[in-house]
Amino acid sequence: MSSYDSYAVGSAIGGFAIGMMIFIGIIFLIVIAVLVLKIIGEWKILVKGGKPGWGALIPFYNQYLLCDMVGISPWWILIVFVCGCLSCIPVIGSLLSLAASIYFAIILNVSIARSFGKEDSYAVGLILLQPIFYLILGCGEAKYEGKKPMDDVVMNSITKNTQSSSTATATSADTKFCTACGNKMDKDTKFCPACGKEVK
Repeated sequence: MSSYDSYAVGSAIGGFAIGMMIFIGIIFLIVIAVLVLKIIGEWKILVKGGKPGWGALIPFYNQYLLCDMVGISPWWILIVFVCGCLSCIPVIGSLLSLAASIYFAIILNVSIARSFGKEDSYAVGLILLQPIFYLILGCGEAKYEGKKPMDDVVMNSITKNTQSSSTATATSADTKFCTACGNKMDKDTKFCPACGKEVK
C-alpha cells in the first residue's frame, strides 16, 4: 500500500469520526432543547395548578406534584419504578414494566387534560408529543379547573377490597351469634331476641 493510499484511508476515517461527532452533537442539542421545552411547560402547568413550579426540575417529585394536582394516586410513581426494576426479569418483567408505564401515562395525562378543561383526546398529544403539548397547555390560555381524575380501575379495586375487609373485621368484632338458633345480634345483648336464650 502506497503512502497516498494510507493517507486516503486515514483521511476517510478522520472524516467519518468528525461526521459522527457532529451528528452526536446535533442529537445532544435536540435532546437538551426538548428537555428544556418539557421543563418550561411542566413548570407553567404546576404554577397554574397552585403547585411550586421548581418541582418540574426534580425527577419523581414532579410526577408526585402532577398526581396530587389532578387527583390520582401518587402510589403509581412507586409502582412504575418497582416494575422498572423488575424489567431485568426476562419477558414477564419487561411486559409488567411496559404495562404499568403505559397505564400510568394514560391515567396521568387524561387527568391532566380533564383538569384543564380539555377533551380526553388531548391526552394523546400529551403522551406522544409531551414537550410541545405541555408547553401549549402551560403557556396557553387553558385554566386549571380543579381535580378531575380519570377513573383508576386498579387503585379503586385495591381500595374497595381493603375497605370491605376492614368493614368485615369491624362488623365481626361488633356482633355475636346465638348458640341455640344462630341469630346475629349485638355483642352487648344478653338474651337472643329470636329465641330468648341467654347468650354469654
